[in-house]
Amino acid sequence: MTQPNEKSDRPSFTHKRKLRNYLLDVGLQLRYTAFIMAVAVLLTGVLGYKVYQATQESSRIVLLTVQADPAAGAELLARFQANDRIVLYGMAGFGVVLVLSIAAAGIWLTHKVAGPLHNIATTCRRIRDDHLPPVLRQLRHGDELQAFHAQFSEMYVALRTRAVGDIAALDKAIAAVEAQAARSPELDLALAELREQRARKQRSIEPGAA
Repeated sequence: MTQPNEKSDRPSFTHKRKLRNYLLDVGLQLRYTAFIMAVAVLLTGVLGYKVYQATQESSRIVLLTVQADPAAGAELLARFQANDRIVLYGMAGFGVVLVLSIAAAGIWLTHKVAGPLHNIATTCRRIRDDHLPPVLRQLRHGDELQAFHAQFSEMYVALRTRAVGDIAALDKAIAAVEAQAARSPELDLALAELREQRARKQRSIEPGAA
C-alpha cells in the first residue's frame, strides 16, 4: 500500500476564514486581548490626563487675563473653554477607537496561535480514537507554530506508517495460519482475533475515519 508520506503528495487546503472562526479558544484569546487592552487604556489615560492638565493650565492663564481686562479676555476665555471640551471629547473618542482597534488586533493575532493549537488538538483526539486518515490538515499561511506543527506532522506520519506496517504483519500472520491444513479450535480463535485486529487497523487508516 502506497502512503502519502511526502509533502508533495499532500493536497493543499484553502481555508476560508469566517468571523465566528476567529475565536477558537475563547479563554486564551480574550485573556491575552484583555491584558493588552488594559495596558493600552492605562497608557492612554495617563497621556490624556497630562494633555488635559496642559489645557487646563492654559485656561487658568486666560482666566487671569480676563480678570485683568474683562472686555478683552471674555471672548478668549470662551474659546479656550471650547477647546478644552474638544480636547476632552477627542481623547475620549480616541480611547474608544484605540480599545476597539486593539481588541480586533488582539483577537486576530491570538487567532494565529489558537488556530494551530485547535488544529493539533483535533488531530490528538483522532489519534486517541484510533483514527489516522491519510491526510493531516495543514496550517494556513501566516499561522504561528509552523516549526512545531512540522514536527507534529512527522510524528503523525510515523504513527500512520507504523499502523500500515502492522497491517502488513497481520496479513502475513493471517496467511500463515490460514495455510495450516488442520487447525485446532485455539488456532481458529487466534485467527479470528487476528482478523478482527487487522480490520480495526484498516479502519483506522481509511479516509472515512476522520
